[in-house]
Amino acid sequence: MKVLIYIEESQLRPVGGHLGYNYNLYKEVAKHTDTDIEYLKIDKAYQSLKKKTNIDNWKYCKSLGRTLKLFVKHFLLEYGRHNAIIDLNKYDMVHFHSTLDMYQVRDSLKEYRGKVILTSHSPTLLSKEIYDSLRTIDKKIFAFLYNKLIRIDEYAFNRADYFIFPCPEAEEPYYHAWDSFKKIKELKSDRFFYVPTGINPCISKMNRKNLREKYNIPEDSFILCYVGRHNEIKGYDILKTIGKEVLSKYSNTYILVAGKEEPLQGLKHDRWIEIGWTNDPHSIIAASDVFILPNRETYFDLIMLEVLSLGKIIVASNTGGNKFFTEVESVLLYSDKDDAVQKIESLITSSKERRKELECISKELYNNKFTCELFYRNYKDVYRQINNL
Repeated sequence: MKVLIYIEESQLRPVGGHLGYNYNLYKEVAKHTDTDIEYLKIDKAYQSLKKKTNIDNWKYCKSLGRTLKLFVKHFLLEYGRHNAIIDLNKYDMVHFHSTLDMYQVRDSLKEYRGKVILTSHSPTLLSKEIYDSLRTIDKKIFAFLYNKLIRIDEYAFNRADYFIFPCPEAEEPYYHAWDSFKKIKELKSDRFFYVPTGINPCISKMNRKNLREKYNIPEDSFILCYVGRHNEIKGYDILKTIGKEVLSKYSNTYILVAGKEEPLQGLKHDRWIEIGWTNDPHSIIAASDVFILPNRETYFDLIMLEVLSLGKIIVASNTGGNKFFTEVESVLLYSDKDDAVQKIESLITSSKERRKELECISKELYNNKFTCELFYRNYKDVYRQINNL
């Protein structure tokens, strides 16, 4: 059995998204000296060629405005040649972690005789994310081109032989964003496999006492915490609504928020503390009593696993991959704003002993289900199953 994971090895690093997800798997593959699973190894000659073929480095493109550069990139994506950088037929399976990566090698996939696996990490369709990131003027001027972006996802989901998701609940955003997903799932229902994500345990650099002192928070205060992007899909506006009500009712409660304060701004309140971007979010989480995860849509948020590894209680929206934790006592899922406030209030008024019990449940859940060792073993098992089909 030979598996190629179609991501450049040099790009892997401990960050969010599919690169961080694969960084953890890559480290386990190396630890087990597993020669069945490979990532793309790019030599210096190819790196040089890649740099030359990047249109941002083309002489005539340097003078183009952003709009025309985007047009050239998407025009080449749609109408250029699309070959893999190596011979895919050396592998029994090729595993893609982006629909765009698949689309960019679609000419090579016409000749590929092995099995194609897709794991899509986006909280919605990747083509929709790309389109939504465009300026209004770009959408209008080149509508004929950008309206074809959906072809990226259509091609990838139809060409893939098998799919790996972290859990069935993580598919929910695709049902919401794309009517065709239901049909694909019905046609290929026996080709979906599930591997819960794994991460290394998180470690806080600063203890609870020192962090609270740093932000002038009394030791006996109750702290709610949020770490992440300040936008609507992450539910930051919902967080503000919840926070405003909780802060008005409980004078000994604080809310610590980490992440760049844009596009949405924080709540103007003395006990709402915006920390901004930080390279130590785990100390903030560890010093808090409850972590809030208010996503409107979610795939399978890695921050959930990070919080569990730190042994913390979570209050989260009842959506997408969050639903995987429905039966977990230390993860309280809410249906709406009022329900969220009610669940937070129940934790504020609960005893320290009860909260300690819930924290132990979180830590135990991480140790039993979400370590990198388990992640690797589960992946290897699914690859074997697919290889034998």
